This record gives sequence, structure tokens and C-alpha cells, in this order.
Amino acid sequence: MAERAQQHTAEVVRRRVEDWAERVRGQGGRAGEADLEELLAAVRGGRLRQRLLYLHAGSPSIRSPLVGTALHEPVAGSLTQIDPLAPELPYTCVHDAILDGWRVIHFPLQTAPFEDREIDIMGYEFVLEKMEVYDG
Repeated sequence: MAERAQQHTAEVVRRRVEDWAERVRGQGGRAGEADLEELLAAVRGGRLRQRLLYLHAGSPSIRSPLVGTALHEPVAGSLTQIDPLAPELPYTCVHDAILDGWRVIHFPLQTAPFEDREIDIMGYEFVLEKMEVYDG
């Protein structure tokens, strides 16, 4: 029975390392410090969590200045609000977030029937994700 549990654990670790290697290959084979930390956590038994970042830009371009952000953490009971008046935004544009390891999973609809006043307030919404390992 103990041998079977060890085999299962080894299989889980193997899959995590293969997934990590495939993701790094998709980034051109370049692993940064965060990638190596993720690999170590995967080998040590950490679990992945999905963090969501909503970025609201002034236009549908990924280089457009941001007008608001909301970070959704995978924590029970957490509340997130979009604050377009926040004094400091974590990034200046969506492109900066991509360079920091966030992946865009939703682009704003460019053909949607928005009224100008709605766009001025909230901007064009991009949804990004970052998968990170955590122990919990």
C-alpha cells in the first residue's frame, strides 16, 4: 500500500514537471526566477491557483494606458472592487502585465455596441490570469 502511494506521488510530480516544461517551451524555452520557483513548489507538492487580473484600458490596444484594475485572488471570502480612482495602478498597460507573466484570457469585444460614456468610465476590459503554486 505504501509503495502504491509513493508511485502515485511520483506520477503527480512527473506530470507537474512535464506541464511546467511544456509551458516554459511555449515561452521560447526561457525560464525566469518565477518559473524556477514554480517548478520547485511543484516538486515539493504545492498546488496551483489561478489569479485573475482585470485591466481596464482606454482603448482595445494592449499598449493603451490603464484606467482601472481589479485583482481577484483565489481566497475564500475575498472581495474585489474596481477602483478607477486608485492612486497607483500595478501596471501602466496590459503589455506590462504580460511581460510580468500574466496571460490574457479575454480581450475586449471591439465590435460591441458601447456608448462612449460607458467606455470613458470603465475602459476596455482585458482579463488576465497567472497560475501560481501555493501551499494551502
